Amino acid sequence: MKLTLRSLSLLFLILWQLPLLAATFTVEVGDNFYRPATVNIQPGDIVTWKYIGQSSHPTASDNAAWVTFPMNAASLTKSLTFPTAGNFPYHCTVHGAPGSGMFGTITVGTTTPTLAPRITPTFSLSPNPAHGLVTVSMGQFGGNDYKLRLSNIIGREVRTVAVRPEAAEGGMTLNLADLPSGMYFYSLLQNDKVVSTKRLVLQN
Repeated sequence: MKLTLRSLSLLFLILWQLPLLAATFTVEVGDNFYRPATVNIQPGDIVTWKYIGQSSHPTASDNAAWVTFPMNAASLTKSLTFPTAGNFPYHCTVHGAPGSGMFGTITVGTTTPTLAPRITPTFSLSPNPAHGLVTVSMGQFGGNDYKLRLSNIIGREVRTVAVRPEAAEGGMTLNLADLPSGMYFYSLLQNDKVVSTKRLVLQN
């Protein structure tokens, strides 16, 4: 019973939040045109027809998806939610017909946008073990803000420097001769977020 109540509560929460996630698209209804004539949306999105014309334009669904609604000076807007995928052609019953004259189409897709894979650039300090001078090397640079953060064995930050584009163009020289010998950890920060951490041994 508890599982059922929990599941129902979760379903209610999801359904309650759906309107917050929906996008609204506007179609202008002018004299002899719908603008834009084709609208591509996702399930749950809302289409609002907005009257900007002079004459009446009753808007009918070609496949009976909705009851014909007026578009005139007394009915300036009409909003419909499209919960399922499909094609929903429509037309003005006075100035058009299915697929001709004054007509339009709502296409509800199911495509989920894919995220571009996150690429972590190759990053290293050499030589390792090192004696004072090290070379910072990166496989690619891009347009991000990169920093090198060096921490001692107990995690205390001892050095942070900006990684310059030359690190990907043959290497950037960094002088660590002022640091005592020991083991360190160096991290690559991309836009202030750690994306890679490695170990460095100094033998100064």
